[in-house]
Amino acid sequence: MTNTKIVATLILLLFCLPAIAGEPLDAVIRDLHVHGYASPVNAVARLRDAGPPSVASPLAERQRYYAAIGRYASLEPQDGMDALVKEAVAQLGSMASKEACATCEIDLTLIHAQSAMARRDIDASSRALDVADSLADGATKEQQQWWHYLKARLARFRGRLDQGVAEALPAAHLAEQLGYSGDQVSALSLLIAINAYMDAHTRAEEVGREAFTIAKRLNNRRLMAEVQLNLGFSYIRSKQSAKQLEALNNALAITEGDPTLVGIRTNTLSNLSDYWLSNSDWAQALSYAERAVELSRSMDDRAVLIFALTNQGVARAHLGQVQAGVADVQAAIEITRSLGMNNDEAEVTNELVRIYERAGRYREAYEKLRSIEALRQEATRQVRDKAVMELQEKYSTEKREHEIERLAGANRIKEAELVAQTWQWRLWAALAVTLALAGLVLLQWLGRVRNANRRLSGDVAVLAEQSSHDPLTHAFNRRQGQILLTHHTEAARAALPGAMPVVGLMLLDLDFFKLVNDTHGHAAGDKVLVTVAQRLSGLLRSHDAVVRWGGEEFLLVLPNIRLDALAMLAGRVLHAIGSEPIDIGNQTITVTASAGCVASPFGNITKMETLVELADLALYHAKATGRNCAICVGGAEPDLDMATLGQDLAIANAAGVVRMDTVQGPPKLDNGSRNAPETTMASP
Repeated sequence: MTNTKIVATLILLLFCLPAIAGEPLDAVIRDLHVHGYASPVNAVARLRDAGPPSVASPLAERQRYYAAIGRYASLEPQDGMDALVKEAVAQLGSMASKEACATCEIDLTLIHAQSAMARRDIDASSRALDVADSLADGATKEQQQWWHYLKARLARFRGRLDQGVAEALPAAHLAEQLGYSGDQVSALSLLIAINAYMDAHTRAEEVGREAFTIAKRLNNRRLMAEVQLNLGFSYIRSKQSAKQLEALNNALAITEGDPTLVGIRTNTLSNLSDYWLSNSDWAQALSYAERAVELSRSMDDRAVLIFALTNQGVARAHLGQVQAGVADVQAAIEITRSLGMNNDEAEVTNELVRIYERAGRYREAYEKLRSIEALRQEATRQVRDKAVMELQEKYSTEKREHEIERLAGANRIKEAELVAQTWQWRLWAALAVTLALAGLVLLQWLGRVRNANRRLSGDVAVLAEQSSHDPLTHAFNRRQGQILLTHHTEAARAALPGAMPVVGLMLLDLDFFKLVNDTHGHAAGDKVLVTVAQRLSGLLRSHDAVVRWGGEEFLLVLPNIRLDALAMLAGRVLHAIGSEPIDIGNQTITVTASAGCVASPFGNITKMETLVELADLALYHAKATGRNCAICVGGAEPDLDMATLGQDLAIANAAGVVRMDTVQGPPKLDNGSRNAPETTMASP
C-alpha cells in the first residue's frame, strides 16, 4: 500500500469512528430533552450505546451519564431498570462524597424522588424533594427544570393544585429557555390536567393547543398521545362531549399497537368509559372500564386503577349491580387515601354519593358528603387563589410579549431590507437608465414589502391588545388592571393636600356561577361572562375601566366619581346584570351579582391594592347577607386601622368606625333551569 493510500485510509477511519462507536453522549442527552423519548427503555438503550464513561473520564462527563441513566430508568419500576437506578445513585453518591460534587447530590435526590413517584410512594418522593429543596441554590438550570416538574407532579398527586400551577409554569419556562422542547411539552401537558381539575378549561385548552403543536412538530407519538389524553380529560370536566370523544379517539389511535404507550392507552380507555357513562350507554362504559382495570392491574399502577375502578363501579351500579359498584368505588377511595391524593378522594367519594342517592340510601350519601367537606372547601380555595390566577396570567402575558418582540424584530428587518434594496436599485438606475422595466418591478416589490410591513404592524397591534385584554370578554385583564391601580395610587401620592382625586372601586362576583357551568356547560358560562362584560361596558363612561379580575370576578375602576354617586351606580350595575335574561342558545338564564364598593381616599389609605382588599371584604359581606346586593363602605375615620377593619367589617360598622350602605339588586327571576346532569369520574 502506498503512503498516499495509507493516509487516505487513516482519514477515512478517523471520520468513521463516531458512527462505529455510536452517538456521542452529549448529543444523545440533548436529543432526549429536545425531542423527547419513545419510551424509558429506548432512552436508556441509547444512553448505554453511547457508552458508559471510564473511571478516568472527567467528572462532568461521568455525572451527565449517570444522571441521565437515573433520570430515564427511574420512570418505570421494573427489575432491569431498578438495577440501573441503583447503579446511577451509587455512582453519583460516590462522586458527591469523594469528589465533592455538589450537583451530583442534587441529581441523586431527584432520581430518588422520581423513582418513588413511579412506585406511587408519594411520601418517599416528598422527602426526597425536601432534600433537593435544601440543595437547590447550587442547581443548574437543567436540574431546576426537572426539580420544578417533579414538584408539580407531586402537588398534583397531593391535590395541591395551586402549588402544581406554581411549579409547572417555571418548569415549562425553563425548558423553553434551554431549548428542551420535549421537556416543555411534558410540563405543559401536566398543566393541562391541573387546570382541568381547577375547572380552568379555557386555560387548559389554550395550553393544550400550544403543547400539541410542539409535540406534533417533534413527531413524538408519546407526547402527542399524552396531550390528547389530558385535553380529553379537560373536555370531560367541561362537558364538551364532541371534543372529548375526538381527543380520546386521537389518543387511542396514536397508542394503537405500541406496547411502550400502554399506560397512556389505559388512561384513555378509562376516559372513554366516562364518555359512554355521560351518554348513558352503561354496557359500553363497563366494557371500556373493565379493559382499563385489567391493564392498570397488569402494570401495577394504582393511580390509573383509581379512575378505572370508579368508572367500572358507576357502570355496574347503573346496570343494577349496586353492591358490586359500591365495592369498586370504595376500593378506589382506599387507593386515593393510601396515596394521599386528596383532590381525587373528594372526586371519587362524590361518585359514591351519587350511587347511594340513586339507590335511595340517603343516610350513607349524607355521611360520605360530610366526610369530604373539608377536602372540597380546600379545593374551592385553591381554585379561587388569586396568586395562582396572577401567575398564569403573567406566564401568558410574557409569552405574548415575547411574540410581540419577535414580530417587531421581523418588522425592523423588513424595513432594513427595504432601505438596502432601495439604495441598490437607485445605484443601478444611475448606471443603467434604460432599465425602466426594472423600475416598475421595484415599485411592485416595494408595494408587497409595504403590505407585509402593514400586516406585521397589525400583528403587533393585535398582540399588544391581547397583552392587556382578557381574550374571552375583551375587558382589561388582571395585569392591566393592576397597572391602572398603580397609576391611580401614584396620582394620589403626587396630589396636593385637599386636591386628591377620587377613584371609585367596585368588585363584582357573579352569584352561583359554578352552578351555571355545572348545569349548562362551560360554553354557556363563557356566554354569561361575555354578556356581563358587555353590559358593564355599555353602562360606564369612556374613561372608566372594566377589568376581569378573576374567573367570574370583575373590578370596575371609576375615576372622578362623586362619593354619593357610587351607591347609585352600584344599583344600576346590579340591575344591568340581573334584570334581563341571557340567551345561552337553547334557553335563557338569569344571573345576579354581589358587589363591594369603596372610594379613594378612604381615611388615610390611598394605596389602591389595599382598597381592593377592602372592596373584597365588602363583597364577601354582601354574599353572606343573601347575595344580589352591593355593600358600599364609606365614612372612614382618619386614623383607621386596616388590620382591625379586616377582622370584621360588620363590627366596625356597628362601632361607627365605618359606614356600610346596602344596595339591593333586582327581584330574582325564575331561570327555568334544568337539573344538572350526572357527572362521572375520569382520569388525567
